[in-house]
Amino acid sequence: MAKVKKSTVFICLGVFLVGLLFFFPLQNLKGLIFQKIFESTGVLIVAEEIHPIFFGWPGIGIKNVNVTLPAGGSDIELASRSMTFRVRLSSAFIPSVSLAFDELKGGGDLFLLFGQSGAVTRIVAESDKLNLGQIVIPGLGRSLGGLLESDVSLKYNDAIFSETSGRMNLAVANFKFPATSVNNPMLGPPFQIPELNAGNLDVKLKFQDGVMSVSSFKLGTPQTDVSGGISGEMKMGANIFESQINLTLKLVFSPKIQDNPEYKTFLDFLGAYRTSKSGEYAMNWNASLQQLMSNPLPSPLR
Repeated sequence: MAKVKKSTVFICLGVFLVGLLFFFPLQNLKGLIFQKIFESTGVLIVAEEIHPIFFGWPGIGIKNVNVTLPAGGSDIELASRSMTFRVRLSSAFIPSVSLAFDELKGGGDLFLLFGQSGAVTRIVAESDKLNLGQIVIPGLGRSLGGLLESDVSLKYNDAIFSETSGRMNLAVANFKFPATSVNNPMLGPPFQIPELNAGNLDVKLKFQDGVMSVSSFKLGTPQTDVSGGISGEMKMGANIFESQINLTLKLVFSPKIQDNPEYKTFLDFLGAYRTSKSGEYAMNWNASLQQLMSNPLPSPLR
């Protein structure tokens, strides 16, 4: 009997492994896989079909998926035609999981990556024409309007916040702020902010050498309901609450808004911040975040 060649054994083993990967009944383990993902990440997934991904980092492709992302005391829910879940090492060699949404049902694409090594959390978020209307903002209870292009890459240090580094670039087309009821005793009597069409929003923040600097924060044009911007910086402390901010906000409301009775209560609330320029309001926050928790009202600028 002829001796079997080693090359033949390796070929047979390779064919067996490829066949196992392609024909293993992964679909039958869908519930178990989603349960393990939820237990390890807090991400809840409901989907019709799953299949393995062989190119790049190992992962799972998921079709017709609904995902619930934990966000503090609230959740963010997203529905997509397909999603890819991968386990990888980030560029800083931090073990990470990533979620890539293709063709969100509300419009746009979204990539999220989360990783943790000790006190350092790695966060990456990239989006393309993401319709903000499909995301309910935690704490606000409603959605913003507009199409978001984002490029966010942060290394957040929970032990020493001042060592946090990275960037946050956001651009929103056709940005709209929804009608909102404000009921905070520290801000005075309750009032209503009607919907505001703010046009385009451009935000660029940099976290470096213990400082968060505002490279750009521009909102709207003279033709939109509101325009303006933010300037200044935040000196990051040992923890986030010890961080000292010095930020100036300027807003200009169009004559359409100034002459609309629906906005009178809101504009009266801002009356202390009115400048000599028609429709302009300017304010400054210069305090630690801990101090702002007990007194969030800014100081007027003249």
